Amino acid sequence: MKLLILGNHTCGNRGDSAILRGLLDAIHTLEPDADVDVMSRYPVSSSWLLNRPVMGDPLYAQMKRHNTAAGVMGRVKKALRRRYQHQVLLSRVTDTGKLRNIAIAQGFTDFVRLLSRYDAIIQVGGSFFVDLYGVPQFEHALCAFMAKKPLYMIGHSVGPFQEPQFNQLANYVFGQCEALILRESVSLNLMQRSDITTRRVEQGVDTAWLVDHHDGDFVASYAVNHWLQQIAKRKSVAITLRELAPFDKRLGTTQQAYEQAFAEVVNQIIAAGYQAIVLSTCTGIDSYNKDDRMVALSLRQYLNDPAQYHVVMDELNDLEMGKILGACCLTVGTRLHSAIISMNFGTPAIAINYEHKSAGIMQQLGMPEMAIDIRHLLDGSLSDMVTDTLGQLPAINDRLRTAVKAERENGMQMVSSVLRRVGEGQ
Repeated sequence: MKLLILGNHTCGNRGDSAILRGLLDAIHTLEPDADVDVMSRYPVSSSWLLNRPVMGDPLYAQMKRHNTAAGVMGRVKKALRRRYQHQVLLSRVTDTGKLRNIAIAQGFTDFVRLLSRYDAIIQVGGSFFVDLYGVPQFEHALCAFMAKKPLYMIGHSVGPFQEPQFNQLANYVFGQCEALILRESVSLNLMQRSDITTRRVEQGVDTAWLVDHHDGDFVASYAVNHWLQQIAKRKSVAITLRELAPFDKRLGTTQQAYEQAFAEVVNQIIAAGYQAIVLSTCTGIDSYNKDDRMVALSLRQYLNDPAQYHVVMDELNDLEMGKILGACCLTVGTRLHSAIISMNFGTPAIAINYEHKSAGIMQQLGMPEMAIDIRHLLDGSLSDMVTDTLGQLPAINDRLRTAVKAERENGMQMVSSVLRRVGEGQ
């Protein structure tokens, strides 16, 4: 069995790294002889963070070349590609419409040829198919269809669907793949509300739940040991932050308002006798364009006692983050996967919703009260929730163990089902 796994984005985002690692760990457990290649936009950093070979994404490399083309003609071609490229690809796949005879870039042809080597393509999840991200998100799927290879989409959140061209591509791709396996049910509701086909939809889980703790072969780095020693000195609450863009306008708030409101939560945590350990699931490694550490440093200016506020500046992978989060009492996370990683390693987490995926994940886990809308951060009520949660940790921990065990079992069944179907199709 030869599989190609398309990484969601880049392992500069440790949430994407956990999603990818969890799927790889599950496949290794269920089908240890499978021949698996992994593809990412940033193969050098991804390979280092995952500690395994990773291929570069040729479509991303092609897009970067095209977008940096110089001169007037370069800008004109970029505008035309942005407007028509997805329609040309769709016409090629369906062999319909006037655009089907237009030549596509060599990079697409080469990519289709590369895909032909595999028994199946797995596009691993996360929130990849979001209207704000645009129609280029569907290019890999369209190439898989051109290569006539089965495409499985595992562990996704999809939507919202507020843009007609995005909806057109979503309808086609989600209707033609072998399976669109959602990690939560809110996405299914969005699809139904927007008349997006659901005939290939299956219910699954986020694959980050499947990350093995690697207790037998994990060697803590000097950075992990340092933070574990720091946590041993004082009971700790882990924090994760983010730059809200591009969601800030949809949320009707500003980055400054978000940081000031979160600082009040941190002030209350510190006043209650805890230290705050701030980890970043997104850092600027390998030119990744987000760095949560900068948000964490910015927030420091609003604190009453910054000496108990520790920003982890080290480049940690998602597994190392799990070990550190697992040593804390609670995680308060703006980044969804900081919450999932934390819970997978035994520490309860409150997830702040800035899009529908966080609420959906917590609903599916059976702990919907652990997801809180960002408006409750902005109006100050999150502080009370954090205090209440810290006072109920023994009971919450018992529920969490049962819930995570069930989610992991469901996740392994999900991956097993896909591997079985791929094997039957060989």
